[in-house]
Amino acid sequence: MLEHIWSVLCARSIIDSETNNVSIQDVVEQITINAEPVESGFLPFPLELITLWGRKESSSPTKGIERVTFVTPSGKSQIVSEAEIDLSNAERHRQRVKFQGLPVSESGKYYFKVEFKNNNNEWQQVSAIPLKVIFQPPS
Repeated sequence: MLEHIWSVLCARSIIDSETNNVSIQDVVEQITINAEPVESGFLPFPLELITLWGRKESSSPTKGIERVTFVTPSGKSQIVSEAEIDLSNAERHRQRVKFQGLPVSESGKYYFKVEFKNNNNEWQQVSAIPLKVIFQPPS
């Protein structure tokens, strides 16, 4: 069975080709936008959501599916990524979802909901990474 180890939202990440370790650059928790919100607003700000998965039992190869859903403060949600996690030949797997920007139209907490499909073929939430967006109109 899959095990969620961690997830983080950042501006970018770098994977070392020799060690396969990841360097996480500029963890993003809050964004302030110096403008009025607009209904069809889009923030052209590159982001990455990085998730590390592992085997619950280290000696038991497993596979699963990860799903990431972007949820607005008013509760609207949109699936932004779905990917297979294959731990048949490795004990860990790192998944990176890259965004060139986000649809933001209101102040408040947005979430990146991370889920995986469990043995009962049901989606199970393992994390909800918050991103606070503040619209601050110019004076």
